[in-house]
Amino acid sequence: MTETTLAAANLQITHDKTRNLKRFVELIGEAAGRGADILVLPEMGLQGYADFALPRGSTAAVEQKRYYFSEAETIPGPATERIGELARQHDMLIQVGLAEKALHGNVIYNSTALIGPEGVVGIYRKLHNTFEFPYFSPGEEMPVFHTSRGVLSSIICYDLCFPELLRSYAVKGADVVLMSTAWPMKGHDRPTDYHGWAMDLAAQSNAFFNQFWLVVSNHCEKGAYSQKIDYYGGSQIVDPTGKVVAYLGDEEGLVVHRADLQDAVLNSRTEAFFGLNLLQDRRPERYEAVVDQSHRYPTEALRQSLAERPATEPAHPRRPPTAKLA
Repeated sequence: MTETTLAAANLQITHDKTRNLKRFVELIGEAAGRGADILVLPEMGLQGYADFALPRGSTAAVEQKRYYFSEAETIPGPATERIGELARQHDMLIQVGLAEKALHGNVIYNSTALIGPEGVVGIYRKLHNTFEFPYFSPGEEMPVFHTSRGVLSSIICYDLCFPELLRSYAVKGADVVLMSTAWPMKGHDRPTDYHGWAMDLAAQSNAFFNQFWLVVSNHCEKGAYSQKIDYYGGSQIVDPTGKVVAYLGDEEGLVVHRADLQDAVLNSRTEAFFGLNLLQDRRPERYEAVVDQSHRYPTEALRQSLAERPATEPAHPRRPPTAKLA
């Protein structure tokens, strides 16, 4: 029996890399003191998240875009090297969210870096980020990382709303999905907030349907962007049955849980839910509609429709005669 300690941080993040990195160092030390083997830090935690409510082309929006171009880092880069030193010191795997500068310097990504004692293990770039343009470009890859602690994969925030992505990770053998997020509230009353409830529901549902672990790290600052936005917090660890085993509201700190990760995955697929393995019982040959992309090609769809039209059916049905005015 090999147990692993999972941890995730609830953090107040600013647009100050030096301050944020200092806070990371403190939390990594605290996590090490609590025996953490895997630690997840929030989305865009290094540079701070963007204010997408700014009118495009406004002075504030231009300054924000300039900020990310000047403060983004390559992976590996200065911040990941510093975190790598701590990963080696504490024999820990650490996922950090940051604005990543592509090697040629012209594209910025909303990324996570998974860092271990040997350095950068892998990079994930947010796949679903439609509303983040023009600040960040979308990623294209869905990697899984084979580590001494299990098969890990990463998602960022809005990715949680696309079960196809998480199911793909499960099919690739992931035991644990690490989620870095900047999940905001709709209003300012946490107990009744719909957006926060939606995050909790989606986290539990994805863990249950895929019978793997899901570890969520979120921002928890209040009154961001001229007092308009409160972040939900809710950093949590969800086990492969969909049960939340560790949860933190909107205060700063860590959630921590220790378990035999692979044994819990096996139990969820052999005993917990009527003994059903939800991956084994899939029928992928019946899910063609999920990956159908014909809606992206209207010209081809029209050509195909015309080709399949019966020969006796006119291509353009004749209109009824127009009645003449008396």
